[in-house]
Amino acid sequence: MSDTKNKKESYLSYSILAPRFWHGMKMGTLARLVLPNLHKVQWHRWFVLFAVSWYSVVNSFFYLLQQLFFGSKIRKHEIKNPPVFIVGHWRSGTTFLHDLMATDKAITYPSTLQTMLPNQFMVTGWLVGRCGFLIPDKRPQDNVATGWQKPQEDEFAIMNMGACSPYLRMAFPNNGPIHDEFLDMKDIDPQELEKWKKTVVKFVKMVSLKGKGRTVVLKSPPHLGRIKILSELFPDAKFIHIARSPYSLFPSTMRLWKAMDHTQAFQRPTHEYLEEYVFGNLEKMYTAFESQRASIDSSNITDVRYEDLITEPSAQIERIYADLNLGDFEEVRESLETYLQTQKDYKVNKHAMDQDLEQRIKERWGNIFEKYGYE
Repeated sequence: MSDTKNKKESYLSYSILAPRFWHGMKMGTLARLVLPNLHKVQWHRWFVLFAVSWYSVVNSFFYLLQQLFFGSKIRKHEIKNPPVFIVGHWRSGTTFLHDLMATDKAITYPSTLQTMLPNQFMVTGWLVGRCGFLIPDKRPQDNVATGWQKPQEDEFAIMNMGACSPYLRMAFPNNGPIHDEFLDMKDIDPQELEKWKKTVVKFVKMVSLKGKGRTVVLKSPPHLGRIKILSELFPDAKFIHIARSPYSLFPSTMRLWKAMDHTQAFQRPTHEYLEEYVFGNLEKMYTAFESQRASIDSSNITDVRYEDLITEPSAQIERIYADLNLGDFEEVRESLETYLQTQKDYKVNKHAMDQDLEQRIKERWGNIFEKYGYE
């Protein structure tokens, strides 16, 4: 079976009734996203827009209840343990690493439920969490299992809570990139930056409060170019940087965005700019990461390679715990090994690549990845 056919079947497996990223937005947030582009919504996505719009009313209502019952507790909550941020480019293994870290009972993490419904999960989470039939069994871009309680990236919550995010591009991908300044945190409107900061802090407080004060472990690829500002928001925060071979990273990221645009957009994506988008974003994010790294205490940041993580996961997690002083790894070993047994049949997508593309990847990304051992 060809790779192209696999892609088509994978993308079409995402039901029109399944939740979209936009289902977590309040009315005002959704209106700012959709109304300027209403004439670009294509007929086959009007049902999705109707469903999302109806649910934005629900979000707005439960947001008021969440603020009423939990607003004061969230504001007063203190994050006593510095959070841990997993940072790395899309498709570099951040999800796998997040899942491995989540086996530690001493930590907590943003779940899919919390990131998709940040405006109401503290009120309705107990009920929605029981409705597993609402989401597909696997992600549309790969073979990774999904679930309301699975670890998820906090960028979705930031976006759904009304802050700027590059992920808003996926609603109308033919418009081109938006909010790319939030990939390296440069040239941002001061008001938008302040709103982004408050949103991030509020969400981490919510996750910490729900997790009874345990250390919060987060992962989000856009955070790769944000480590300086995150360390300012959360003093002594820890960072785990994960790298992967660029020759795997590029085709896998292309597949990711094609799958996400296909399932999330309100229009049929053309992807005219996608290749340059992938090349340019990595350069932007890694340039920011390397320049900001000097501001992070060396005891608060460590690196891991994806290829090493999948070859010897226990050894790599043990090293990470030692590097960042995250606690006694022996207390985690058994639950980690149990989880790894459930993943032994997982199959990674295969990607074909011609020599011309290999050469362009080497020219554009070679200098960045050489320092992490990739030739």
